[in-house]
Amino acid sequence: MNKIPLTHAMDIFAESFEKVNLHAKEIKKSEFEECKFISCDFSESFFNSCTFVDCYFENCNLSLVKLTNTKISNTEFVSCKMILIDWTMCDYKSLLTREPIKFTDSILDENNFFGLNLDDIEIKECRAHEVDFSSASLKRANFIATDFKGAIFNNTHLEKANFKDAQNCSIDIRKNFLEGAIFSRFEALYLLENMGITLVD
Repeated sequence: MNKIPLTHAMDIFAESFEKVNLHAKEIKKSEFEECKFISCDFSESFFNSCTFVDCYFENCNLSLVKLTNTKISNTEFVSCKMILIDWTMCDYKSLLTREPIKFTDSILDENNFFGLNLDDIEIKECRAHEVDFSSASLKRANFIATDFKGAIFNNTHLEKANFKDAQNCSIDIRKNFLEGAIFSRFEALYLLENMGITLVD
């Protein structure tokens, strides 16, 4: 694994970093492409005007990380702890190509995706309690087997999103866009119950 210290104004391609501790540290204007981060601690760190393209994070702690003006494209997070992240602080507009972000088996409690265009995003087998997806575009999203307890869906575009085996999907079908969305049978019944409809055998 790479022993290069992470600092400001770096331009790193295809390197791997393991057990890096950047708790509460700041990194400015660094670019990472095709990099891997394994078992790193980025909790409460501050990435200012950085870029992550085609990167991979596994077993990392990114809780309370700040991503001001940071670009993220085609980046995957696996088995990561990612509590209280405000994704609206990222810079999506100046990306040359916007490829989906992917989360697998991660904790995303209290994340903020308000108003973002993140079509094709993947949030699979995650815990996404009290996440705010209001006014976001999440068309064709892959939400398989994720727990959405307390998550907010309001004026959210979820066309063709896959909620198979997802849990606790409290989604008002009158206030969201769900054409072509996929739900397991139990969760589909749960959506009707949330509308005040009584279901009988």
